[in-house]
Amino acid sequence: MSGQRLFLIIENPKERMTYTDLFEGMGFLVDAVPEGSDALTHLLSQKPAVVVADDSTPGFSALDFLKQAADSDTGVPKTIILTPDPVMDYAVSLIRHGALDYLIKPIDPRQLELSVKKSLATAVAPLPPEKEKTIKHKAVQIITKDPGMARMLKLAARVADSSASVLIQGESGTGKELLARFLHEKSARRHQPFIAINCAALPENLLESELFGHEKGAFTGALAKKAGKFELADKGTLFLDEITEMQFHLQSKLLRVLQEKVVDRVGGTQPVDVDVRVIATTNRDAKAAVENQEFREDLFYRLNTIPLIIPPLRERRRDIQPLCDFFIEKYCRIDARSVKGLTDQALSVLQTHAFPGNVRELENVIHRAVLLAESDMITPSDLLMDDGANIPLGDDDTGLESIANEDFSAGSLKEMEQKMIFRTLDQTEGNRTHAAKILGISVRTLRNKLNEYKEPL
Repeated sequence: MSGQRLFLIIENPKERMTYTDLFEGMGFLVDAVPEGSDALTHLLSQKPAVVVADDSTPGFSALDFLKQAADSDTGVPKTIILTPDPVMDYAVSLIRHGALDYLIKPIDPRQLELSVKKSLATAVAPLPPEKEKTIKHKAVQIITKDPGMARMLKLAARVADSSASVLIQGESGTGKELLARFLHEKSARRHQPFIAINCAALPENLLESELFGHEKGAFTGALAKKAGKFELADKGTLFLDEITEMQFHLQSKLLRVLQEKVVDRVGGTQPVDVDVRVIATTNRDAKAAVENQEFREDLFYRLNTIPLIIPPLRERRRDIQPLCDFFIEKYCRIDARSVKGLTDQALSVLQTHAFPGNVRELENVIHRAVLLAESDMITPSDLLMDDGANIPLGDDDTGLESIANEDFSAGSLKEMEQKMIFRTLDQTEGNRTHAAKILGISVRTLRNKLNEYKEPL
């Protein structure tokens, strides 16, 4: 490992120094940064052998980094993600997108050293170019039996290979990014980058730099020239999520890029030519945002060349069963379970649920049910719907029903809370992630409660 580069992304200066010393002692050339907005640029320019990143670092999203790396020329590096607050679904998603390890803080340096050594020992046999291309550009699968949704997808397929901008509207969780990737994969740009950025997740000054790039010295902290997302997406597709949250100042700059096909880096003097197809999304009514003077009318019409509207799940009930079948098969494969399907009663519960979180909510419900199911069929008690309504419990005295029937009436509120938590942990065999989901609290809250219970009542 002597002479190999390791990219360390971590905000805490003490931890950054400790891990830098550790990795340099292992023989790495370490590049350590306190924030992650330039992570992809660094990956493309330095091509480190290993990336170690704290997912709570400002300007850094591990999932976005892995997705963007997968679409780049370098591919996904050997990446180890550190997290202070583990979430099972998120961890699974990170691993699926190429992360080699997912470590929970605080971390024993010896554990981290072992993980890095294991990552270097993990070799992937090179694939023939044609096979690699097939895997990288696997067709996006959108499942529907709803006539309205099918018509929208037919329109999307017809315009996918054009260079026209697209505005996708729909509630949160309906699958707007999935549709954007569908458009990209159906276009001639499918072998070029698909770069995504959430316009609502970054403050105005950072979003401007992320989109358009900056020159060295353009502002405090600009230690090197940086290519923006438009440049990284050249010849490909730029996905602008939640576009209506973008500030007016940046909306005008974005409009110029769409019209002139050039970007002006922050602090730059020469425009840079770009060839990018823009797909934007919003979970708001874009016309209403224009009428309320929250979004530029000229930008709206420029983006809305091809308008696509995804209906919410409550308006396409026919899709619930095929989506459930798809998610059951998916998570049985990922989590090594053998669930075959839903009982009629469980499907009835899902068919009558409002699903304010749309397909994303349904996926989470099914993932949880696959993990908790005690037989090869998911029953209503396995669903653990958030509203708690229409969820009959099982006929026996075990599992979740025994939690529901436990007598917690005696003692103080704190004692009742403690009994409920410990009883749930017993039922999940000590799995805190599963217990937190059943209790409806975060893993961090559960951890804090358990620390609190170390003190005498």
